[in-house]
Amino acid sequence: MLANRTVATISVEIVRAGKLPEDLTIPSGDSQPVFFQSSLQVRFGDMLKRHQFALQAGNAYFFVRGADGEALRLEQIGLGEEAQDAKTLRVKNQKDKKNLPGSATKKGRKKVPDTFDPVTITVKILADDNEPTHRRIWEPKLRQRIAEASEILERQSGVRLKVVEVTTWKSNKKQRNFSQTLREFERNVKTQPAQLAIGFSSQYQAARGRSHLGVTRWPMHTHILLRERSRNLLEAEKLELLVHELGHYLGASHSPEPQSVMRPMLTRGQQRGVGSRIQFDPVNALIIAMIGEEMRQHGVRDVRKISKPTIQRLRQIYGILKQAMPHDPAAQQYLRILNLVSAPKQVANTLPKSAALLLHDTRKVLSHLVTVAQQQQAASEKISSDELTNLYVQQAALSATNLRSGNAKQAMLLALGIFMDDTHTLRTAPLLGTFIGRVESEQQYSERLEIMGNPTMRERSDLTKHFFVSAHLVVAGGKLATVSAGLAKEMKDSQGGTGFSFIDMAANRAGIVFAEHVLAGKISLDDLARKFHVDDYLPTLRGLEEGLTADDLQKNYGGAGQPTLAEEIDQIEQRVLDLPAYDRPE
Repeated sequence: MLANRTVATISVEIVRAGKLPEDLTIPSGDSQPVFFQSSLQVRFGDMLKRHQFALQAGNAYFFVRGADGEALRLEQIGLGEEAQDAKTLRVKNQKDKKNLPGSATKKGRKKVPDTFDPVTITVKILADDNEPTHRRIWEPKLRQRIAEASEILERQSGVRLKVVEVTTWKSNKKQRNFSQTLREFERNVKTQPAQLAIGFSSQYQAARGRSHLGVTRWPMHTHILLRERSRNLLEAEKLELLVHELGHYLGASHSPEPQSVMRPMLTRGQQRGVGSRIQFDPVNALIIAMIGEEMRQHGVRDVRKISKPTIQRLRQIYGILKQAMPHDPAAQQYLRILNLVSAPKQVANTLPKSAALLLHDTRKVLSHLVTVAQQQQAASEKISSDELTNLYVQQAALSATNLRSGNAKQAMLLALGIFMDDTHTLRTAPLLGTFIGRVESEQQYSERLEIMGNPTMRERSDLTKHFFVSAHLVVAGGKLATVSAGLAKEMKDSQGGTGFSFIDMAANRAGIVFAEHVLAGKISLDDLARKFHVDDYLPTLRGLEEGLTADDLQKNYGGAGQPTLAEEIDQIEQRVLDLPAYDRPE
């Protein structure tokens, strides 16, 4: 990736192995990918000096003027490897001099050809049923926005967008949580005949400040949802928001560079200035070009299919971005995803050897829970929401005790996680979705939501999900991955969602400890079937803060990775370990 950090457009010459030199023009502030097969060199001339550099694949470089305002230099951005310094070669003869950019002799010189054809991503556009204007107004506007975003992406990643369908979707007007609406969008909208569904929601006001204006889950995820209704945002700002989320779709993380489209907060009037342009910072431009190359060369459409060398390089880059933005969760979240997809054997080893048998046993426990839910729905006498959770856990444990395989504990925990999750969290998670889809179809999932009631822990349904989804993830991916996932989710919420919640963290850690003790045999299935009670496994929530912004975390706890925050979380885990269920002699 070559970036121009000078105040004027520059022209350089690139040389691919075995090919004639080609001109490349880079506007001020822009970044340009250069694709090549074996080796690549860049040449440029400045005043009387002429330079030639050998460039390395998977790296980002930038042109900058010296302090005197005249000398043009090329520098490499450090991205987690030992710096591979570009070797400067002195041009020795007049023939080479004539081939330098800026020389008088340019006859026969060709511009950079479209050697590497752009890869096309097919797109389905959807406006929700809250859109106030007629289709003849909103459809051309959204098509134009997609077309402009496509031009930006193609220039910086070699990826273009093609709209193949435009339609509408029906959203739940009572829903007030944007992340929940994303889950609804994923559940109700099929991407076919496209690869990517982009929804524009007029149900939510696109307010300025720290709020989720758009969201997708991970690189190459099938759905993107954006807020469309706004009295204040210009069309140029909505375009920037779209490009930002498409950047996430292509693997881009948040950037500390204030001019980058990947900066965390977009709505600060930056696109209102004369001559404003939407541009990626060099590091994220490199990332999206690498993902684009995976799509082009290998037909990759799923983050799990990215080649190992690219995953390794992306992990290095995200590691640097994490250090540059320690209080932002984006890079950490992408690292977590890559760790999952790059270590399938490690994940598989946490499960029993017979995946088919585990699938059968998990389905059997889940089926029993659905039967219990049907019976409870038909019962004339209703029980409290906490008691409903007690009932479901007791019945899951009872069902598991009847299994003859060695999968009983794992099957119970996996089934409870699937059953309690009514938010699509597990169904859309990398690596887990396929397994869960075979345990329970989409139709069965929808039918279950209608009958399962509202199981709670300490009278909160969200804590039930945190607890049992965390327990499920311990079986599927191990404790460390689950701890990281829970913390990353809360850090992301602090950036403009529901806020960081120590109460949610308590439920996460309680679910992890619960799963560990069950798997280790310290809590028997017989005990759970007889006397599981919410209060024995989730500590009191007294004194635990929630709704904290990133600024609150920074002010009161020092932010992510700081001792004060770590100490607070350790104290929460100690609360869990002091519960009656774990207060037993070894």
